[in-house]
Amino acid sequence: MAIENRYSTLISWIKIVLPLIALGLLSTLFLFSRTPDPDAAIPFADVDVTELAREQRLSNPRFAGTLEDGRRIQMTADVATPVPGTPNQLTADNIEARLEISGVDFLLLNARSSLIDLGASVAALSQDVRLTSSNGYRLSSDMMTVALTALDLQSPGPVVVNGPGLTLTGGSMSLTMEDSAQVLRFTGGVRVLYDPPT
Repeated sequence: MAIENRYSTLISWIKIVLPLIALGLLSTLFLFSRTPDPDAAIPFADVDVTELAREQRLSNPRFAGTLEDGRRIQMTADVATPVPGTPNQLTADNIEARLEISGVDFLLLNARSSLIDLGASVAALSQDVRLTSSNGYRLSSDMMTVALTALDLQSPGPVVVNGPGLTLTGGSMSLTMEDSAQVLRFTGGVRVLYDPPT
């Protein structure tokens, strides 16, 4: 009986003491808290909020579509921004594109800058344009236009092509479909150095 009385007394004291301890801890939080210092706040980002609200941009956009003949094209970029006053055009930075040529062959396109005209269904690539084919040929140029509805690539300026045993330079390049066949043309002072593998 004495043990039960001691147990009941202990429980009664615990019911009083524990809430008092909790109340004491909470009061110390409020008593010793400091006024927040706005200058000591953590800088989340060094950006102009007004500029972000005014400027529309899309980070890491991805475009995918199918050409008229069923070939697939995919394009990605770091940033895409609408052209002011031209709703169907946008600029894109560091663009990458993959264009199917056949069931197994494809082309990879890279450029630092691009103007995409959705109304005309064409992308104008510029600044360090590089085209790499799945069979190992690499083309570099300053500018290239890529149709978004058909197989039509045009490089109006000088091009340099390197590949297995081949170096080619020319004033321009075009890759189109003619009579269901892919036609690759180089014009303007074309020079070819062919070194067949031994």
